[in-house]
Amino acid sequence: MPSNHLYEEPTWGSVAASTGQTFPDAAAIRRQLDQILANPHFRNSRRCQALLRHVVEAHLNGCLDHVKERTIGFEVFGRAVDYDTSHDSIVRTTAGEVRKRLAQYYQVPGHEHELRIVLPQGCYSPEFHVPPAIALIPPRLLPEAQVRFRRRVGFVPIVASIAVLIAVAVSALFHGLHPSELDRFWMPLLADRSDAVICVEQPLRIFKFTGPRTDELNEKMEGSPSIPPAPDDVKERSTVKLSELDPIGGWYFTHGVLMATARISELLGAKGKPFQILGDRNTSYHDLRGRPAILLGQLNNQWTLGLTTGLRYYLGKNAANRSYEVHDRRNSGKVIAFTPQSNRTEEFAIVSRILDVSTEKAVITATGATSFATIAAVDFLTHANYMQEAFRGAPSNWYRKNIEVVIKATVVGGSPGPPRAIATYFW
Repeated sequence: MPSNHLYEEPTWGSVAASTGQTFPDAAAIRRQLDQILANPHFRNSRRCQALLRHVVEAHLNGCLDHVKERTIGFEVFGRAVDYDTSHDSIVRTTAGEVRKRLAQYYQVPGHEHELRIVLPQGCYSPEFHVPPAIALIPPRLLPEAQVRFRRRVGFVPIVASIAVLIAVAVSALFHGLHPSELDRFWMPLLADRSDAVICVEQPLRIFKFTGPRTDELNEKMEGSPSIPPAPDDVKERSTVKLSELDPIGGWYFTHGVLMATARISELLGAKGKPFQILGDRNTSYHDLRGRPAILLGQLNNQWTLGLTTGLRYYLGKNAANRSYEVHDRRNSGKVIAFTPQSNRTEEFAIVSRILDVSTEKAVITATGATSFATIAAVDFLTHANYMQEAFRGAPSNWYRKNIEVVIKATVVGGSPGPPRAIATYFW
């Protein structure tokens, strides 16, 4: 079949008139493919990932001539166009490994009811099977005596079983038709076929000594195995030139932002979304363009500052009052919340989800002036009940809009309490 033919993708639940077979749609197949490739059975094998993605996409695009052994060897594994397949078995070997890993994936409890992608033996054209629905078994005709016996003895358990099945079906239908606010908030990022990027802020004020006095200054500050640190009065009289300090914030992450990153990673992993973690000092525009992103931190994260410029709510620092403030740009920069730099009993953060025109993808931000605030923002991003409360009075189609939420959390015992939305904005 030529590769440039017209191909109409069947929709989920469409039925072939001749066979009665139900076909999954292309979007469902690609979602299942992404979930499989993100699983540990495939995540650590680039060859298996590349082959399976190639044959599935070729099938969905109707390019059946692209699932031949020599073509796969050329397009996927970089072999010569006319390479000898009898002496180079990379395609056959990798296909066998793909079949084994697919079998292992579907043997894991919880995967048996998923859409099944199969690579049949002896060919490279995949097949897709929709899990069979629960069938209603017609009752057998029974003698009258047995019918009377069943009516007397089996009526209650049968009714109870039917009630349980109905309850399960109604519950599944309800949850399928009514996704949580958490699911709706994350949907633009999770549905994107590109891997996500978690871009984490890194500290600015971490330095190491450099230059000819490095050893001398290190010994004064920290000592050595044989020499104790200098006394405090000696340290006070010592001078250090700025040229003797080398910034190394790009090597480190703070404890609070690491905790926040772990929680976001846990959520993405549970949703089967592949992702990459990068420090903001080592992230380029190329890393973000064309990929959905989660940006953690604002006052230090250079990408959060750039991509959220112009949003209604923003964080600022008041040097005179030694406080961090949340401003409302639509009300002439009015301060709607603030927290002092010392004796913090409340923390404020801003959560946003926008479609950024420069990266052409969804961007989710959790921005706080301190680690406590960032953790509170991530608590909001990973708990459905907090979002449900925040969006209770939101427009009916809020999940299709850009979103900003100002979060407040009370600090108790050195930890942020439950986050509460004090302002929301949709556009």
